[in-house]
Amino acid sequence: MTRKSFFLAIAATLMMACKGPEPLPVIPDDPTPSPSPSPAPMTWTTVTPVADSWDGTKRADITYQLLVYSFADSGTDGWGDLKGITQHLDYLDKMGVSALWLSPIHPADSYHGYNAKDYYSVRTEFGTDADLQELIAKAGEKGIKIYLDYVLNHTGAGNPWFQSACSSAESEYRDYYVISSTPEADIKAGKIPSLSSYNSANWYSTGTGGSLGYKGRLHFVLDWSGSVKKVTLTETTDAAQPSNTDTSVNIYVYFGNEKLFRLYKTGNDIYEITLDFDSDWGFLVRTSATSWDAGTKFGSNGAPIQFGTAYNLNNSGNVGNITFGKSDYYYAAFPGGLPDLNYGELANLETNATFNDVAASAKKWIEMGIGGFRLDAVLYIYEKDIPNGNNTFLKTWYDRCNQYYKAVPGNTGDIYMVGEAWTGTDAMAQYYKGLPALFDFEYWDRLSWALNNSTGKYFTKDILNIRSICKAVRSSYIEATKLTNHDQTRAATTLGKSLAKEKLAACVLLTSPGSPYIYQGEELGYWGKIGHEGGADEQVRTPIKWTKSGTVPSSWTSASNIDKNMLSADISVEAQDATDGSLLKVYQQFTRLRNAYPALAQGEMTAHGTYNDSNSNDSYKGLAAWYMTAGSQKLLVVHNFGSSSVTANFPADKLETAIGLNGAAKTQGNTLQLDAYSTVIFMQ
Repeated sequence: MTRKSFFLAIAATLMMACKGPEPLPVIPDDPTPSPSPSPAPMTWTTVTPVADSWDGTKRADITYQLLVYSFADSGTDGWGDLKGITQHLDYLDKMGVSALWLSPIHPADSYHGYNAKDYYSVRTEFGTDADLQELIAKAGEKGIKIYLDYVLNHTGAGNPWFQSACSSAESEYRDYYVISSTPEADIKAGKIPSLSSYNSANWYSTGTGGSLGYKGRLHFVLDWSGSVKKVTLTETTDAAQPSNTDTSVNIYVYFGNEKLFRLYKTGNDIYEITLDFDSDWGFLVRTSATSWDAGTKFGSNGAPIQFGTAYNLNNSGNVGNITFGKSDYYYAAFPGGLPDLNYGELANLETNATFNDVAASAKKWIEMGIGGFRLDAVLYIYEKDIPNGNNTFLKTWYDRCNQYYKAVPGNTGDIYMVGEAWTGTDAMAQYYKGLPALFDFEYWDRLSWALNNSTGKYFTKDILNIRSICKAVRSSYIEATKLTNHDQTRAATTLGKSLAKEKLAACVLLTSPGSPYIYQGEELGYWGKIGHEGGADEQVRTPIKWTKSGTVPSSWTSASNIDKNMLSADISVEAQDATDGSLLKVYQQFTRLRNAYPALAQGEMTAHGTYNDSNSNDSYKGLAAWYMTAGSQKLLVVHNFGSSSVTANFPADKLETAIGLNGAAKTQGNTLQLDAYSTVIFMQ
């Protein structure tokens, strides 16, 4: 240090000493604390699911319902067939199904097959017994069973059993059907074990037992004034009249070989005409020249008409013909030539000839290797003492088929059998006394309402309520869940052809408890209304379009009955299978998840503690959340039924590991942001 620096330092020290200490700071009476620094904002994490690999076990019990006539044609005749199904087993295997429900395979009076002519054979258009055996074998190699649709309530009018029964009272098949010349009296006397009441609309002339028709000149007088319409006939020699040309009158007599005559109005609600009448089956009164819909036909009240006596016309349901003489009549719960089979007294069911004949046909298919049956219209087999009579029949039928099944070498467990008891849950559940599995028709009713009303909060409660009702009847019940089937307007139509809703419907089905069914074409977004709702039945039974440019089976119906817009290249299997995010891909993804995770496949549903029916905050009414649990595995399933994104907090749940996603979701700690019509599944 230089001398100059030394002295400068000494001077500075002396100056500080002379200055004195620094004053203390002044503290205000009401201090305002300095603001804390803001924490760094949390960022949303996009949910990217990572699922366990599937071990190949088909534990999810998924069944695919297909229509043999329209699924796939292996040839060129325009009819779907058994070989066509065999050729597309890879498609069904990729969807993870463990069973196929085939539409009726027997020769029948119609394309759909629900009016069998022979329970013992395969319809020619579908192939041969060998083709069925090949399908059973090759499907079995992929872990897929075959279920046959069996119609136990009725046959077709073209069935040789029925033809013989109608031909003579001495026929060996006479008692295979419910036939009577005095049905009302016989029911009252207890002579018809399956019926407790008489309804003339369900009785149809067999065409035997007397003179049904008439040939000669008749004068018709129709009294249309009261609630019950009446017709009076008299024989006459007056001049015959042509059909009235006044189009303001819409009352007709229909008879013979499609003869239709419009009557003349002769007074207030009185209509008359004189005709040269020639008909071997009788006549009907109609109020439309073109429609055969219910309400436009007036016919038999169960008795033949007598000349000179006013005859009360029946307009209830599908009416029978008005005949001129004594006739034998057959009973049919369903119209259109579907005579009911007669199984006689329940106490003697095991020895009843009809029961044993139909059971013998089932034995043939069981021994061939089929794994189960879907039973049609089980509500109607015994309409007396419903449902107890039906349950007695169904349990006897199941036990007999199960006996056959267990006798086949290699079979393990019990035969599968599911019934169509199309009614409300409380009544449907009673049929678990007779069968192990039943279709849950209310499932789709509740789901479609939730989707179309953007309200998911009640769904868990609805499903748990249905399941509790079923479990109270049969602890080991199998709830066959589904969206729609061949007798219902398509899901896509009910959902307004909203692809987002269709995807969500698939996700809900495949994350709910039960044994799900997927109906042919549902996975492709097919639409259409069933006939009684304004479409044609064929519109909900559309063929599968396998390739963008390929043909489809079409000979089974008129081309006008199929909406060709569904058969476009971009809706085809080829197109959707190659497109990420397509409806088909969603089905494939979620069937795989259901097979991979026991909690989805076999788990029990429990309601979420917050997002349920008791949540009064409308911001969350679109959320449906529940847990699926099997053993130690527990999953949180969350669906947004709403049309806009929702953000919700799940403080008690783990949102770190997602295994499934449809749509889009983000998380921020325990907060979930879920897009409209989206689904996410988290491990717990």
